Amino acid sequence: MKAEERPWKRYGYAALLAILAFLTISDLVSDPSAWNWSKLVVLALAALLFLYGESRTQNSPEKIEPEAVPAADVDAVVAELGRTVRAIKALREMHPGLGLRDAKDLVQPNH
Repeated sequence: MKAEERPWKRYGYAALLAILAFLTISDLVSDPSAWNWSKLVVLALAALLFLYGESRTQNSPEKIEPEAVPAADVDAVVAELGRTVRAIKALREMHPGLGLRDAKDLVQPNH
């Protein structure tokens, strides 16, 4: 099951981070010790990692197989740009889920 199919997990982590942030900040206000500051730093790093992971899952396209790419698209890119790195890049821009190796194999089938 993908992360998009279970949003409750994302919301649970966000709620847990919010509760921990509230508790840590209230501890820090009442007792500004090194321990409470270190808890705040660890919590901030956890929040950054959470946000980074969320941005990666939202921006990553779904992987597609090379067989799903129409031959007409490959032929058009090769005719326009030749069998070069630019053609591979153009093909991957047309089909964002296509992997680098798969695009290279489509553009340069004999290599």
